[in-house]
Amino acid sequence: MFFYVYILQSAQDIERFYEGFTEDLRSRLIHHNRGESVHTAKHTPWRIKSYFAFSNRQKAIDFER
Repeated sequence: MFFYVYILQSAQDIERFYEGFTEDLRSRLIHHNRGESVHTAKHTPWRIKSYFAFSNRQKAIDFER
């Protein structure tokens, strides 16, 4: 199992980015692109700009901070 810290970039506003944490990167991107997150709904669609995978949950959380 991996834990991901990810950076999304809005395709509609390329100057807009969003950073998050998840255990399932693919489903989280789908969630964002369906407008199901209040923080990202206005700027869909999103694409993954970067992501970092960790085998340790706490290290991922610490990295995100």
